[in-house]
Amino acid sequence: FLLFSLYVAYIHWKYSHIPSPKMSSFFLGHIPNMMSMRKESGNEFEPFSNLVGRWAEQSGDLFVVFFLVNPFVLITNPDAVKRVASDESIGKSAQTNSRICSVFGKRFLGQGLVTIPDYETWKPRRKLYDPSFKRSSLKDYLPIFNECVDAFLEGLRPRADGKTEVSVKEAFHETTLDVISKVAFS
Repeated sequence: FLLFSLYVAYIHWKYSHIPSPKMSSFFLGHIPNMMSMRKESGNEFEPFSNLVGRWAEQSGDLFVVFFLVNPFVLITNPDAVKRVASDESIGKSAQTNSRICSVFGKRFLGQGLVTIPDYETWKPRRKLYDPSFKRSSLKDYLPIFNECVDAFLEGLRPRADGKTEVSVKEAFHETTLDVISKVAFS
């Protein structure tokens, strides 16, 4: 037990230079915090993304959370995410990727750009996606984007009285799905 405790203390010390939300359990990490945040919100099944958003408000755009003794460095700044996803010098840990992407020894997140731990497999796939996001490629889709944004604004207009509370997050989700489905299937 002493050796395990020393190991946990070492892991916490190793990541102590990165901001972290207050942890309520030395051994369980942020799991109790997550459970209490869900209870406080009244939604036991609150999405993890909402919890990350609340932690980001407390700790900033880059922070570390611990689930048991496993540290996870989370980045919520879009520019930083872009840099990490595209920079060749930032390695992807095969050990961490295998933990995140596998459940009961089976791969469940697929072999996407974010979940490929092998740089040699990742690089050619990344190059395949690059042309899709060039200005010339996106210009063809501007009428679809505009149509979906107009529908989004029309849906918000009746509720824009200054008194009605609106979940813009849900509206953005619907609009995003609308854009993706129209672009992918048109």
